Amino acid sequence: MPRDRALAWVLGLHGLAMMIAFPLGPQQARLWHPGLPGIGALVAAFPIAAVIAGLFARRLPRLPSEPRTLAFMAVAGLLTSIFSTGYFSFFAARILGGFTAGASAVALYRMLPAQAIPDATKVAGRIIAFGMPVCLLVATVFDWRAVCIPICAGFVIIALRAARPAEFPSPTPARSLEEAAPGALIATSALAFVSSSYLTVLSGFLVGNAGHTEFHIPGGLLTGALLSLAVPSLMNFVNARLAARTVFAGALAASLLTLVCLLTLRGPLPAALVFGFIGCFLAANAMRHMALARLILPRLRADQVPAHQTHAYIAHCLGCGLGALCAGRVIHVRPMGGLHGMETLLGCALVATSLALVAGFAVAQTTASPAARPASAKSRWRVAASLVRSVRTSIIRNPGTPT
Repeated sequence: MPRDRALAWVLGLHGLAMMIAFPLGPQQARLWHPGLPGIGALVAAFPIAAVIAGLFARRLPRLPSEPRTLAFMAVAGLLTSIFSTGYFSFFAARILGGFTAGASAVALYRMLPAQAIPDATKVAGRIIAFGMPVCLLVATVFDWRAVCIPICAGFVIIALRAARPAEFPSPTPARSLEEAAPGALIATSALAFVSSSYLTVLSGFLVGNAGHTEFHIPGGLLTGALLSLAVPSLMNFVNARLAARTVFAGALAASLLTLVCLLTLRGPLPAALVFGFIGCFLAANAMRHMALARLILPRLRADQVPAHQTHAYIAHCLGCGLGALCAGRVIHVRPMGGLHGMETLLGCALVATSLALVAGFAVAQTTASPAARPASAKSRWRVAASLVRSVRTSIIRNPGTPT
């Protein structure tokens, strides 16, 4: 297996390990009765740990520089999940897996060349999209611990098949990101918050509100994965005809519309209708992430892309963790069954989407400077001031004017 492809698979399998806990809520609630706040905390443990590990690892001068080393590190983290016996042991295993994923992401973004990162991101996204229904079906048929076995097997295959190059390129030095678009990380985190807050209660919505069973959950996820295959072609068609920020705003609107439909519907509902809305929501998520990448990447130099992707990964994990915690707090189980509080969750999604829209427009008004300004990346106040200036420029100046 080529080295870059192996690194992409490592990234995708780590993402799958993080996301697979989202649809396991009904099983965990039935076995352990931790309550929705406990489910939210269990889901959030992995991404929050990845944030901590990523922030620490990005300052280390040297990290593992071989795909098989990263794969074996992930296997060690997943084995603790496979041998978990209850809520607290699985919670600890999720934290350990998050630490491994955060450190691995920083290491592989240092090793991947800038031109290979878009392809790696596409491969990782498809691994997550199609891996989730497979792993969830395994967990539904066998046991919740079995969900990690296919992921662990994937890491073992990578470790055995990954090519061992004669020498590795020197990793990108650990440094602060010379951020050309300060709103990019805010938009990334806000979009992850919206996706995570809904995906945390997706299974409970299907089982409790829509009148289906746990065996229907993989079907909804698989519908989303299949619809997502058409997203790249659709985005290429739209991008050739519309401005980047128009495409971004349209993708946000499509995602929010499907989310409104899902959170306001009540069951029992036909499976085809529910699967269709879930598939459209997941496909719209892919659209908005691609639209945001089109806003950001042209404004970065090649040497900025690995550092930006590292920080974007950390921002994404932070949004996922906060979204899961929020969903666990605002959603409640009705005495007669089903979930209550969808309106509050929709309000949180509206606020986060509005923040992502403003930050995305700020990115659209920002021009990458040939000369980096490291001091602006080291000062939180200067980054905040730069974002405010970008938003102000998007309102009072013509499109495309440099800030």
